Amino acid sequence: MMTTHFVNDKVGLWPMISLVTGNLVGSGVYLLPAALAIYGTISLLGWILTSLGAIFLSLVFAQLSAKLPVTGGPYIYAREAFGNTVGFYVCWGYWVLSLISNPTLAIGAVGYISVIYGGFSPWTNFILELGILAGFTLFNLLGLKVTGKAELYITVIKVIPLIVIPFIGLFFINLDNFTHINVSGLSFGKALTSAAFMTLWAFVGLETGTVPAGQVYNASRNVPLATIIGTMIAAVIYILGTAVVMGVVSPQDLIVSKAPYADAAQAIFGGKWGTPVAIAAIISCLGTLNGWLIVVGRIPYGAAHDGIFPEIFKKRTHHGTPYWGVLISSTCAIPFLYMSLQSSLLEQFNFIVEIAVTLILIVYTISILAYFKLLWKEKKFSLLQLFIGVGALTFTSWALWAASLKMVMFSLVLVIFGIPMHLWMKRKKRLSPVNA
Repeated sequence: MMTTHFVNDKVGLWPMISLVTGNLVGSGVYLLPAALAIYGTISLLGWILTSLGAIFLSLVFAQLSAKLPVTGGPYIYAREAFGNTVGFYVCWGYWVLSLISNPTLAIGAVGYISVIYGGFSPWTNFILELGILAGFTLFNLLGLKVTGKAELYITVIKVIPLIVIPFIGLFFINLDNFTHINVSGLSFGKALTSAAFMTLWAFVGLETGTVPAGQVYNASRNVPLATIIGTMIAAVIYILGTAVVMGVVSPQDLIVSKAPYADAAQAIFGGKWGTPVAIAAIISCLGTLNGWLIVVGRIPYGAAHDGIFPEIFKKRTHHGTPYWGVLISSTCAIPFLYMSLQSSLLEQFNFIVEIAVTLILIVYTISILAYFKLLWKEKKFSLLQLFIGVGALTFTSWALWAASLKMVMFSLVLVIFGIPMHLWMKRKKRLSPVNA
């Protein structure tokens, strides 16, 4: 097994907590209460179910990172349990979905900026999105110590209002707003499944603290703690925020709201809150983009060290940043930014993102199976560890079922695109002097 050491640029517990929390709490927190209003208050039960599932997952990743505290995250666990081939495709799939997700954050930030300034032309949007992506890409080359500290500050800035405002809002809740349990027209079970599946997207990224583990002080302790604490903080923010917004904004207004947090703040404090909430959402998008750029450069780094990804991904700055991983990932994001210029292409882009999220569920499932395999290899495990694994596997199995077979098949197509690289790397390894 490959081990990695970044002696020049290590971080501690708090930057890692901020990385996990920041990657979970993105722009969606400001839109989900309105999106969930079509189901009624049954969506709160959906939040609770997905939060429990996410906590089970975080406990699995916490134990995996304690066993294997090195850079690579899910790739490392899959490779250790199932070998190079499975490890490669987990790394490839995880990297692809990460570079697909990053442009959505730049698009989201510019979308909120345009709200403040009354809208921009499509090409102005594209230039701003490109500038944001380029700026944060260059910033990430400064190393994890700098970007991790920035992520900590940004996360604190964006999390405080998301906790303070809902806590104050608890005193303004109208309990009558919660009597509309299921207004979707669907059966109770279907409404609950649909609402829960929508909330599931909010927890994609709970494993990101495990990816740069090789750059964390006392990684076997700090990475598991960051994974669990960061996931729980995000769960509290989402559940509390949604409950308060639903409690202070009438169901009729919430279902057509374009800025549910602004409407809730207006109901609590009075006045106009569109611009402050838009600024908060911009900060949230930028912080999450920074966090995912930290991750995306380090996903292929571990695989490159093991010889199953090209060696170019091993190159680092003197700060320890695997710069080709960051630069290539950001360059690959540019076509997706261009796709957002046209509405028809934007629909295709959203479809690809949904496939990518389904793909991460497959990555999660393989990570859970790796967890079981590693427990079995150790020949000593507790009933609690089995319970955690079964709980997490039940959650991802349900989520994949809810995603539909169609989405699973489309997401696997993205994996197929990695076959040429895999065959090339196998051939290169076979012809290398070491194996000659």
